[in-house]
Amino acid sequence: MLVLSLFCLWLTDIQTSSLAGATSSPLSLQNPWPPELGKVYPDLELLDSEGKKVKLSEFKGSVLLIEPVGMSCPACQAFAGGNIKGGYEGVTPTGGLPALEELLKTYAEGMTPEDERIQFVQILFYDPQMGVPTPEDASRWAKHFGLEGKKNHHVLIGTKDLQGPIAYNLIPGFQLIDKNFVLRADSTGHNPHDNLYQTLFPMLAKLIKE
Repeated sequence: MLVLSLFCLWLTDIQTSSLAGATSSPLSLQNPWPPELGKVYPDLELLDSEGKKVKLSEFKGSVLLIEPVGMSCPACQAFAGGNIKGGYEGVTPTGGLPALEELLKTYAEGMTPEDERIQFVQILFYDPQMGVPTPEDASRWAKHFGLEGKKNHHVLIGTKDLQGPIAYNLIPGFQLIDKNFVLRADSTGHNPHDNLYQTLFPMLAKLIKE
């Protein structure tokens, strides 16, 4: 896939020394990290743009579309609409890569990001310098890409203990969680399990009807 090839180029351009020696997450969760297909998703505790704690399980009962984000990732910015609104913090978004709105329209039976049967969560795992994001980063990201005020769109930040090879290898892409909080499709990273266009988005359209 073009997205994955371009992401691999991105990987070669950023500093990875902070990941050296890190082999697993220190998180203590009821369900293991990383997420596993067909199993309940780990109940991550994240922060919103105001610094308030948000657990992913709060969205149980809705179909949940998760996007792991590295703020300096060109593909992540393209998915967020960077080719329309411009890149964030000097990054050039991946050319020709559609924003989420277009992806839903084309591959999920004409759905829109405003469809409140879906809860869309962007998890900022890395700030533009590959550090730990802050609530201010989430606020600025949402403002830049026009996401403020959207009831079903949530920009959350990961904590330091989530950083490492697991989160790193989930970027870019999307994960699809059903109403029972079970991971149903995983189209993340440079070796995705599921095809984003042929599997994940068509499945999204089906899940909201169940």
